[in-house]
Amino acid sequence: MDACRAPANSPASCTVIHAADTAPWVELRELWRYRELLGFLAWRDLRVRYRQTLLGAAWALLEPFVNVVLFTLVFNRLAGLQSGSVPYPLYCCAALVLWTFFGRALRSATISLVANAGLVTKAYFPRLILPLAGQLATLVDFLCALVMYFVLLTYYGVAPTPAVLTVPIWVLLAALNALGIGLALAAVNVRFRDVSQMVPFLVQVWMLATPVAYPLSAIPSRWQSLYTLNPMVGVVEGMRWALLPGYSFDASLLIPSIGIGLVLLVIGLTWFRATQRRFADIV
Repeated sequence: MDACRAPANSPASCTVIHAADTAPWVELRELWRYRELLGFLAWRDLRVRYRQTLLGAAWALLEPFVNVVLFTLVFNRLAGLQSGSVPYPLYCCAALVLWTFFGRALRSATISLVANAGLVTKAYFPRLILPLAGQLATLVDFLCALVMYFVLLTYYGVAPTPAVLTVPIWVLLAALNALGIGLALAAVNVRFRDVSQMVPFLVQVWMLATPVAYPLSAIPSRWQSLYTLNPMVGVVEGMRWALLPGYSFDASLLIPSIGIGLVLLVIGLTWFRATQRRFADIV
């Protein structure tokens, strides 16, 4: 029970203000009420990211483009990895545009609370808005990179198939995985800032454990069942199926992508909600 002491010559009563226990559906209504703030923060993140830069939004294309060039030289030309009838740069770029979005979304969610410490300590709003705003800003970078991919398609004279309409599904699954892990890491990063330094390394290692630069068939069959527990395997393969003509996709890969992705989201959201009351005191 909350208690307080009143001065000697005053009524022995006081009002204690404390955070209420809110159910998840109540927080969803709050997020809708603060939707304008969500859009403003996403727009602010974009402006801050590209303000006073010479290349501007072209920086959103630079990371996937450089990776495509490097992977083509190392994995295709030197290591001899083949991509079937599809040119290797296209094969690699189809996965990299999505992986770049995933990596940036994970990084932005992780640092969202610390980067907005001034807001967290001075005003009330649903804290979940901060990682969501970072993901929305990163989505704009993804759209720019997707334009680069279609330019590459035109260069190689390859026409997209109707499967390209499923691209939003794979983006949503990638965002789901990034948000689930990012929420948990953001909560831990408030206390231990080492987490933000660890995330770029985590993204690089995770990329090597995902068929981004190499085909899924390169994994020995005895390790395939364990390998496909990586939820991003099905997401990357689905993105290739959506963007590459004639690419075959095993629908069973969706089971770990959706199942494990939802588990990660529930764990991350639960941990985030359990610790958010202390954010303003620690950050």
